Amino acid sequence: MTRDEVVELLRKKIEKAGTQVAIAREFGVTEAYISDILHGKSAPGEKVLVGLGLRRVVSYVRRETKK
Repeated sequence: MTRDEVVELLRKKIEKAGTQVAIAREFGVTEAYISDILHGKSAPGEKVLVGLGLRRVVSYVRRETKK
């Protein structure tokens, strides 16, 4: 899932809850933090990911080398 897809999922959750404040309370974070995520200033942390039913997975791939 891309960052944009996570943000879209967050937007849908906010729409269902009614306000950013309601989601912030539900997730146990500040409304300012939710706003920062929506505007690309912060990455979603553990509390937000859990609230969205997600978990962070980091992967690495080998770079293609030029010959």
